[in-house]
Amino acid sequence: MFWITGLLGLALGLAPFVLGYAAHGIALWTSLILGAIIVLFSIIGLTSAAEDKRWVNWVVGLAGLAALIAPFIFGYSNHAQPLWAGLILGVLLAILDGYKVFQTPEPASHH
Repeated sequence: MFWITGLLGLALGLAPFVLGYAAHGIALWTSLILGAIIVLFSIIGLTSAAEDKRWVNWVVGLAGLAALIAPFIFGYSNHAQPLWAGLILGVLLAILDGYKVFQTPEPASHH
C-alpha cells in the first residue's frame, strides 16, 4: 500500500505545476513539503524491515489530514486548484492510512 501513498504524495508535490498554481506561494510550498513528507515516509514504509509499520501510516495519514485542512488554515481555500488538490488527495491519504492504522492488528510481542 505504501506505493499507492507514495504516488499520491508525488501527485500532491506535482499538483502546483500540473494544475497551474505554482505562482501561489503558500499553496505551492504546502503541496511541495507535504508531498515530499508523504513520498519520503512511503519509501521508508516500503523499504523498512520492521514488522510493525503503523507509525509510518500515522505520519502519512496526518500529512494527508494536513493537506486537507491547509487551504483553510493558510487562507487559500478560495483558489479552486489547490483547494481541490488538497481535499481530494488529503481525503484519500487519510482514509488509506487511517484504515491501515486502525485495521491492522498489532504484531505479537516477543517476550
